[in-house]
Amino acid sequence: MKTSIYLSLAVIVMLFSITSLSAQVISSAPLSLDEAINRALESNFGIRTAHLRTEASATSNSWGAAGALPNLSTFVTGSTSVSDQTENPTSFIQEKFETDGINAGVNFNWTLFNGMGMFTSKSRLDLLESQSEGQATLIIEQTVEAVDRTYHNVLLQTELLSVLAESMSLSRQRLKEIKLSESYGAAGTFDRLQFENAILADSTSWLQQGVAVKSAFRNLNLLMGDAESFLWTLTDKLISPPDLPSSTDISRSVLLDNTSLQNALLSESISQSGVKQAQAFLYPVLGLNASFSNAFSKFSSEETDLEASGRSVNTSALLTLNFNLLNGGATRRSISLAKIQADIAVLDVENTRYQVSSIANNAYDRYTLGASVHDLCVQATRNATTSLEIAESSYKNGVINALDYRALEVALQRARVNELSALLLWRGAYVEVQRLMGALRAPLMAE
Repeated sequence: MKTSIYLSLAVIVMLFSITSLSAQVISSAPLSLDEAINRALESNFGIRTAHLRTEASATSNSWGAAGALPNLSTFVTGSTSVSDQTENPTSFIQEKFETDGINAGVNFNWTLFNGMGMFTSKSRLDLLESQSEGQATLIIEQTVEAVDRTYHNVLLQTELLSVLAESMSLSRQRLKEIKLSESYGAAGTFDRLQFENAILADSTSWLQQGVAVKSAFRNLNLLMGDAESFLWTLTDKLISPPDLPSSTDISRSVLLDNTSLQNALLSESISQSGVKQAQAFLYPVLGLNASFSNAFSKFSSEETDLEASGRSVNTSALLTLNFNLLNGGATRRSISLAKIQADIAVLDVENTRYQVSSIANNAYDRYTLGASVHDLCVQATRNATTSLEIAESSYKNGVINALDYRALEVALQRARVNELSALLLWRGAYVEVQRLMGALRAPLMAE
């Protein structure tokens, strides 16, 4: 009696959960994989930050910031002074004088040569801007990969929910038949209890899987920058990924187009430019300084009505040559440190090249393994389905008992779960290879 009550409660909870989840799904908006990727690229905080850093690098990249452009400044100075000499016996004129003046001018400074340091600085700024773009590209690729994986994980969790629902539906149908047979004395209590326990176990798994579905949706919304409680109707299907090129072609593409490797090469170039910048201090600095000023002044005395004015115009142009003869070896130390940093960058490039090649080979191996495992899982699902179909008639004829039938039902569940899990791993390996090849710099298109 208690078992029947528990079973009824489990069915009621399950039906309520199904109704609630179905209502949410029906009221949600459709979402394709491309749309999910585009939403993530527009709203992801990491990508937005990377774009702002790229914009900042582009703003800093100018010939003026490199010190190659001249500086032009103007100045205007006004002054008023009072000189009281009425009580100064040493003054030739013992009166109070008021003097007003104004001085205006222009200063011009231009570094003509500094050991090619200005051109090295501009080249370094170009490389820094490219490096910022490369970092943004890397974040975009990682985001696209994460959205693809999360999107298909939602599909996987939803499919697993459907598998459990189908299993519960089959168990309920068998339970109805057993209760009918039990009323005629054709079936025993043992068989009924076995199917009741199966429904209870499947109901528990179904409720847990419902939480997994909501968690998968929450992770997808987090990547897209949407409210975490929002549900979507995913329009793409969990299907087999397309074919990949050969491992040789993949290795070649990775070494040519991998974003991490390209960023490492940019870092090496920046380090080389640092060496050139340090070496520029070994050369003299030639500069041009020019100035023009126009000063006007007027003084007067109230007691004698004495007034006078004057004007002074100054123009100058200078060529300056500065050569640092001795600074305690600071220049040589800077050059040595810059060369060490360049050597480190070369080692980083070699290490990155080795790593991305190894990761790409491992991902390709997982891809080929995933294809084989998925094929085996598909065949296992077919065999489990056929076995359960055969067992259904055998159970009705009394050839097998309820335990044997339940074991075959569980085997079918396990086979379908393994098939879906293998498909997700296969897809994940495919997308990882695509990212390593540099194919995820734009959103994935429908395959």
